[in-house]
Amino acid sequence: MKIMSKIIGGILGLLVLGLLGGCMEDSMSDPYALPADMEEIITLLNSKAMTAMNEEEYETALTHMRKAIYYAYEVDPELETLSQEKLVPELLNSTFTNMSNALYLAGEYESAFAFAEKSLLMLPNYDDEYVTLGNVLSEIGSIDEAVSNYEQALELNKNSSNAHYGLGMIYYYDYEDYTEALKEFNKYLKEYPSDPDAAIMRVYTLLQLGRQETAEEYARNYSKKYTFEFKKYEVMGAYLEWTGKDKEVIAFYEDAAEHLPDHWKAQLKLGEVYYDYDEYEDALKQFNHLVSAFPDKPETLEKLFSVYSVLGDIEGAEALYASSEHPESLTMSMGTFYVDQGMYRRALPYFEAYIEEYPSNEAGYVKYIQTLNWGKRYARCAEFGEQTLQSISPLWSDIPWYTGDCLTELGKDQEAIAYFELAAKADPEDNESWSWLAMAHLRLGNEEKAKEYSERALEIYEYDNVAQSVQEELLSHNEPLGARIKQFFIDNYLYEKDASKLEERLEPLDAPDLAAAEIASIIDQVRQPEDRFTFLIYGELYEQMSGAGDSDVIFKDLGDISYFKIEDFTKSTDDQFIRLLDDISSTEEKTLVLDLRNNGGGLTESANNMLDVLLPDLVTSTLIYRDGYTYSYYSDADQVRFGRIFLFVDENTASAAEMLTLGLKTYAENVTVIGRPTFGKGVGQLVFEDKAEKVMLFAVNHYWNVMQNNIAISKIEPDIRVSGNQLESFLKKIPKP
Repeated sequence: MKIMSKIIGGILGLLVLGLLGGCMEDSMSDPYALPADMEEIITLLNSKAMTAMNEEEYETALTHMRKAIYYAYEVDPELETLSQEKLVPELLNSTFTNMSNALYLAGEYESAFAFAEKSLLMLPNYDDEYVTLGNVLSEIGSIDEAVSNYEQALELNKNSSNAHYGLGMIYYYDYEDYTEALKEFNKYLKEYPSDPDAAIMRVYTLLQLGRQETAEEYARNYSKKYTFEFKKYEVMGAYLEWTGKDKEVIAFYEDAAEHLPDHWKAQLKLGEVYYDYDEYEDALKQFNHLVSAFPDKPETLEKLFSVYSVLGDIEGAEALYASSEHPESLTMSMGTFYVDQGMYRRALPYFEAYIEEYPSNEAGYVKYIQTLNWGKRYARCAEFGEQTLQSISPLWSDIPWYTGDCLTELGKDQEAIAYFELAAKADPEDNESWSWLAMAHLRLGNEEKAKEYSERALEIYEYDNVAQSVQEELLSHNEPLGARIKQFFIDNYLYEKDASKLEERLEPLDAPDLAAAEIASIIDQVRQPEDRFTFLIYGELYEQMSGAGDSDVIFKDLGDISYFKIEDFTKSTDDQFIRLLDDISSTEEKTLVLDLRNNGGGLTESANNMLDVLLPDLVTSTLIYRDGYTYSYYSDADQVRFGRIFLFVDENTASAAEMLTLGLKTYAENVTVIGRPTFGKGVGQLVFEDKAEKVMLFAVNHYWNVMQNNIAISKIEPDIRVSGNQLESFLKKIPKP
């Protein structure tokens, strides 16, 4: 996704041309005349919309343009369902082009695309329509198509300055061909020499070409020539931001703000510079000044949210939202603020409100599904993506990609593939869509497709680590099973630090055509005597384990007690738990019971995701490998609080279940452990699996601890002991509040 401001400079010139009808050497006569009153109304609405767009009041512009489109349909009802070319009055054609521009500037790219395409069905065509469609295509990442439309505009009008500007932006940002970019910007500036956006791009292009002296000379000459308002400062300021020091840049814009106290852009830019150079208190002061000095500029409030986000000032952001006269315009900013603070559940209602207010703006859907993904609400994320993609055709890869990613997190690789394919179709240059598509195929054993898609990802971005890992895994598949297991064991086994000695003991695995039973026997002989948790499974046991589905989380609403029975930790355990948790109201007034009896563990990540949702911002647990390297799991600021938490454990509570127990006991308030001493498994395993050979090796490869506490040679002692095994015996031990 590219930034919306990428091509704004060329838009401003286009807006004026749009109403005039652009330029075409062999223009055609209008097929029918518009009623005079309608022509006057539509012309006036277009004019008001263009004024609003030039003043960056995009929602106001859309209001005018929607009315103009309404009247256009009144004049010619066929336009509403137009699907083939039709001769129309020039004013109607321009109206649809301007509507596309307004939607584009407001970030509603799907609708902008639809109106741009419809305008091309209205004959005669002018260069403006092709430029407009090119701008939208450039924004959504369809770069080659955008270039084609700009070139078509130049065929109609060789002097189409806006087409030159659009091509310049693509050469600069997408192709990184700065020589060609400079040529295109020069052509645009020949017609619009005072446009500061284009002048700034010329400065950047010269600097990219290493022509600093020329860039400085141009910036200084521009400042001398255009001394009115803020243009004097904009271009020279851009040069200084690239080449100058922080204090020099800040002083420059402070001078601009002092000389132009009533100029909106000068004052806004100073606040942005303070923010960009980490002077957050000064930025806060400047933006607060702008709120009172320019109350009609909602952008100031969005800037304030950014400052509050960096400062972590939740009260300030919430007060700003509550005091706004038009809070509905700030739902995206408020939601984004909460996301930045890791408060994902709080963010979701604001994105829901934004989607309701702007149902055609894809950005709201993207933020919502992204927040569900980051907040580890994977099932809800997948469902939302699936439902959304039934009603909209994505212009970006985000929605299908997050849908696929959430399905992958749930262990549903086969279902995920269709969404990664859709993401790659939406943006063929998105390397992550191709690499995750490759990974899903690899997990399913589709090696040919895994190879094809990982190679595609690496063509786009040679450092894509997911695609690289797929390639490495595929390469290893050329080795015999025994040799691969040998290397896996050498790379990961916790209890043997002398690799050469371990390699010597594993030499029997080099024998060709080893049966799974023979490999299992060798592993049993090599593992350390104290190691009870390294083993290889195959045959019927493999079939049983690989065929077993995810276990269900059992939930019972016992009034003031929310009871959960957790059997083990699979791919979906955390998601089932979190989803049920989200449906419990007034949690701070209730008691949470987690029944972990007979829970032998499972996926470490699943247990840590449950800790994440129940704990504040901290390190939930740390894995320690044989070389001393560590990996930590983190909890974000989003937390579901309960009045009290009770954990039921017994002698079969082990591994990830002990990690969950110890994590809550260490960090949460009002936690009580009820039952008997736990198993005491403070180590974890890494799994090697070969689906074709139907073998799975569990090798101990790390210790784990919670705040430096490890229970590998101890156990978790309960606070309250229970001798029986009946659930009722445990529930009776919960003290009255």
